[in-house]
Amino acid sequence: METAITMIQFAVYGGDTVLRGYLVAESEGWGSRQLEIGSSLVVGRAADCGLVIEDGAASRRHLEITTRQGGYYWRDLGSTNGTLLNNRRASDGRLEPGDVLRIGDTTLRLEVREVSEAPVQEAATMLATMRDWQGEESGAGPVRDKTSDLLRAVYSVMNEVATNYEPCALVDKILQTTMRAVDAQRGAIVFAGKTAQELGPCPVCHFIHMIREGELYRGQREELRISNTVAQRVLSGGESLLYRDTDDHGDLNDAASIMALNLRSIICVPLRGKNGILGILYMDSNRPDQQYTQDDLLLSTAVGNSAGLAIENAHLHNQILEKQRMDQELQYAWSIQEGFLVREWPDHANHFEMYGETRPAKVIGGDFYDFVQPLPDHVGILIGDVSGKGIPAALTMAQLLAEFRLCARGTASPVEVLKALNADLVKRSRHGMFCSLCYLILDLQTGTAHCANAGHHPAVFLTKKGSRLYGGASGPPAGVLPYTAWKDVKSVLDPGDTVLLYTDGIIEARSQDFPQGGAEGYDEYGAERLLALAEGFYARPPRELIEAVNVDVLHHCGPVSPHDDCTMIAVRYLG
Repeated sequence: METAITMIQFAVYGGDTVLRGYLVAESEGWGSRQLEIGSSLVVGRAADCGLVIEDGAASRRHLEITTRQGGYYWRDLGSTNGTLLNNRRASDGRLEPGDVLRIGDTTLRLEVREVSEAPVQEAATMLATMRDWQGEESGAGPVRDKTSDLLRAVYSVMNEVATNYEPCALVDKILQTTMRAVDAQRGAIVFAGKTAQELGPCPVCHFIHMIREGELYRGQREELRISNTVAQRVLSGGESLLYRDTDDHGDLNDAASIMALNLRSIICVPLRGKNGILGILYMDSNRPDQQYTQDDLLLSTAVGNSAGLAIENAHLHNQILEKQRMDQELQYAWSIQEGFLVREWPDHANHFEMYGETRPAKVIGGDFYDFVQPLPDHVGILIGDVSGKGIPAALTMAQLLAEFRLCARGTASPVEVLKALNADLVKRSRHGMFCSLCYLILDLQTGTAHCANAGHHPAVFLTKKGSRLYGGASGPPAGVLPYTAWKDVKSVLDPGDTVLLYTDGIIEARSQDFPQGGAEGYDEYGAERLLALAEGFYARPPRELIEAVNVDVLHHCGPVSPHDDCTMIAVRYLG
């Protein structure tokens, strides 16, 4: 008689009917979604929530629903606007099928359904065939061992990589899957702390993920009862350990933490990520009849390697979502910022023409301009550049513009306006925030212009005789010193003359060809090039001048865009 293995096949097991809870979220703004609750589900606006809702009334982490002892329980996570349960304000409690939680315009309804267990792709099952002396075959049936449990657990974890990007729910699933395959008594997933020797909680929920007496539990660090000797050895050395009190383990047999807990068997394996060990998967038992095996260790090690990558992928996915959310918010912020800037210019003014434009280097920036008529027969143009970039600069710019429009009313002296803006900015300035400003007032009856400059670049004065710089800085930027004596610079414009104000993004625009100074220097656009270009636009509308400068700056920087905001505003005196 001979024995032969005739085939290897993959089998699918499952089909048992179970009850599962689902959360059905509905809103007029984005429709309807549903999600299985699992062991825990956090709802809110933050990207790391299991269910992300786009509702202005929702907090970043608004509420959490957990599964305990066959039931579903919810708690408000200290949200700003609170939560309604069946149209009554509440903070926590048990949920029954059909109960409705409301956050702003979003409803969350609990549904419990009877479903079949999702089929689990098991390990390769070997079908052995017996052949007798007559050559006839008889099936010996499938041979299943710990290898199938190993592959089932690893497959389940990898399936979570593709389907679950909520980090806490993923950690729970990894722990449950491994302990079920190993038939472990107690277990926990603990993350690496600030140092290589330190154990810490989950970086998302700030609790320890544990299973004890078959119950999934999230506890504090001091509630974790594990062998620190074993945990530190795995965390620092990256080795997988199997301890059994029936084996000779040398120093482990004498470990105080093992003796104090009366442990009979321990498995501890690292959670390996791309950049190192993220934490440990720990399981122990104090039962004399439950000794973990080498197969259990092999299974746990394989899961640990896959789990680390799965957790890293989940965090990376949430970082991408958060970046997309931030990009969208920045787009909204730029739309709001644009609303502060003048977009409609006088078309039929008898004595002047005017135009301004800004092109931020990032989505939002700190450059701004404005146009006012502080007195009858007077027009004023302002340009400013707030230090820094992004949202802080944009918020400062918005407040400065609002204050400028108040300060400029009825004032014919640019210096007095700068002093008022400076006094307020000094009081509110945080982290060294300041702003360069240049403000010019033109008397339309006489053509007399007064210009005050607070640490900004001088204006371009374009006349029939050519172009020159005008109104240089007479003091530091606003927000630097509480008291500064800026000066008004007087000049007279003839009909056809133009004054152009600009920010440093124009003259500091860099060429990528490095014709000056080699690779260590940049060829900046410069004031001379700006003056030369402006001369060709004497007696032309300000819009044509500004558009021509923008085109020339882009050509100078090509193929990349300018590294700083490019902003200009110009007024042409018609007489």
